[in-house]
Amino acid sequence: MKERRTKWRNRTRARVKVSHSVFGEVEGNTMDISDSGVFITLKDCPILPLGSHVNLQFVDSASPELLFNAKVVRQTRKGVALKLVDYEFRGGRYGLKELRDQWGMFSEYDKFSD
Repeated sequence: MKERRTKWRNRTRARVKVSHSVFGEVEGNTMDISDSGVFITLKDCPILPLGSHVNLQFVDSASPELLFNAKVVRQTRKGVALKLVDYEFRGGRYGLKELRDQWGMFSEYDKFSD
């Protein structure tokens, strides 16, 4: 199978909470994280339709108050792949570019894209 990913993935285990008005809140762990998304395993994983949006919180991060808006792009028996869309912080909604700029982060892919 040909690799279609454009972002480098970092195998990282971090505790997360995923929430949605339909199923409430479930806890899980990341398996890997990239500049634009995350794959997570969830306890008692609900069926998440492709394209649906959920809220994602990294529980043990330096800024656990950041709440990411994430889109479901794939679901398997092992977990769910989410694309990070934007994030909320102190009542404001921001694009991921602002977060990268604030933390001085960029991916190898971003060097070559507009």
